[in-house]
Amino acid sequence: MLQERYRPNLPWLMIATAIFYFVLTRVLQRRGGAAARSRAPLTLALGVGFLTVAIPLKLDQYWIDLGWLVEAGALFWAAHRSKSQLLRTLGVVAFGLGAFRLVAVDSEAYQPLIFNPRFGLYLVAIASLALLAYFAQSEGDEEDRQWAAGAILCLNVLALIALHCEVMDYFRPAAGQFVTRADRLSLHTARDFTYSAVWMVYGSALMLVGFWKKSAFLRWQAIVLLALTAAKVFFYDISALERGYRIVAFIVLGGILLSVSFFYQRARVKPAE
Repeated sequence: MLQERYRPNLPWLMIATAIFYFVLTRVLQRRGGAAARSRAPLTLALGVGFLTVAIPLKLDQYWIDLGWLVEAGALFWAAHRSKSQLLRTLGVVAFGLGAFRLVAVDSEAYQPLIFNPRFGLYLVAIASLALLAYFAQSEGDEEDRQWAAGAILCLNVLALIALHCEVMDYFRPAAGQFVTRADRLSLHTARDFTYSAVWMVYGSALMLVGFWKKSAFLRWQAIVLLALTAAKVFFYDISALERGYRIVAFIVLGGILLSVSFFYQRARVKPAE
């Protein structure tokens, strides 16, 4: 009813309603009986819901993603302080909204390399997940460790998507630029090989962090990524390369895999000693 004639005031009404529910939650928690306190999670969820709705009503484009991602980080912090599983779940919902919109809507437009709003938003999303992983890990029980593991896995996936978008835009021809078929084929070959190089470097870095932190979970993620990259190089990338480049690609790939094997062997020998 308010959308047509009172559109500019609608976000502020949503925020005021959210504040009302937050205050009501506090009152129920402090002054209510057992029945009243049992309704506090419902009023808290309603308050977060109205606040989440206010963000796209007030903001636009990248600011919507930023609002949802920052809201998610704030909810993760509040969940840690209050030991509230509900707030953590609501934070995941807000994060899911922001991450989905970022990946599905705001990752398509052409952007300059690295220094662009999209990459900055991916960094905010990664920071929000890192915050969730840190808080969940510090709380320490088995369920919290599962939360931390899920957050770390999603963090790595988002980081790879962000790097994918940067590589894609770097090799995308400028608008209106004429590109011959041979040049387009060369660009596609360079782009695909750059994807493999980025994945290989990221997997190697993840492996080093896994050894540093003594985390088998991180090392397994690195192994899966390195295995997928090796399969891509063997079965896809080298088909478009000349013989000299194929030899270089195999040497680099073999060197990285030997380095990973060396670190694993070293990690096994140390406990034995």
